[in-house]
Amino acid sequence: MSESDWLDNISIDWSDFDNASRISGEIVRHLAADRALLRRMVLEAQQDERLRPLAEKHHELTYIVLYDALDRGLRVRLHRFTKGLEDIPHNHRFSFSSALLSGSYVHTVFDLERPEDAAPGRELWALDQPEGTHEGTSVQQLRMAGLRPALATVQSAGSSYTLHHSTIHKTAMPDETAFSVFCRGPAEKPCALQLQPDTRTYLWKFGRANETPDVLAARRLSDDEFSDFIEMLEEADVI
Repeated sequence: MSESDWLDNISIDWSDFDNASRISGEIVRHLAADRALLRRMVLEAQQDERLRPLAEKHHELTYIVLYDALDRGLRVRLHRFTKGLEDIPHNHRFSFSSALLSGSYVHTVFDLERPEDAAPGRELWALDQPEGTHEGTSVQQLRMAGLRPALATVQSAGSSYTLHHSTIHKTAMPDETAFSVFCRGPAEKPCALQLQPDTRTYLWKFGRANETPDVLAARRLSDDEFSDFIEMLEEADVI
């Protein structure tokens, strides 16, 4: 019997965001509270031929997938945020709930400044879309004049929150590595927004279907990297 069987009877309808927030929040808090169960799911995922290839590494974030049933509205991941790194403001193609397992990070939510709300003559941000990130589709030009922080909080072990796919946010880990368990819903749009305040540019982040094999291969965890990830979880007493 799989350790994830308890999830097999759960469905989440993200069109009802309040109810989806409650259910997905309960899932991540349950896993955060039951570290023995979390450990067994991590070890199962390492051997699972369907879940194993879904693990990815990014500049500030590495994650593995513990459970995948997007047809019922949920995919569960375990994240590692690297000490000293900071991601860029962005939103997601999907809504999600997250619970902090270890460490902490500064979580900031932003508002976009539209041209009609900005000072006259202010230059708009420019699209800077890399090659290989949007095969088979065109990219939209966005009219935005600025980005301003709306709320900043410190998320630490034991805290949890839910975020709508339209919300622009970022995480920063200046002092310590952080780990979280994450339950996302299905993609509700083809791409998400990523912003570069230093250069006043933006790009669109598409799903796997619109990325080249080279881009996907660069993010994939090798077997050794997956094993190293588990060792980090053990050393941090996450599992």
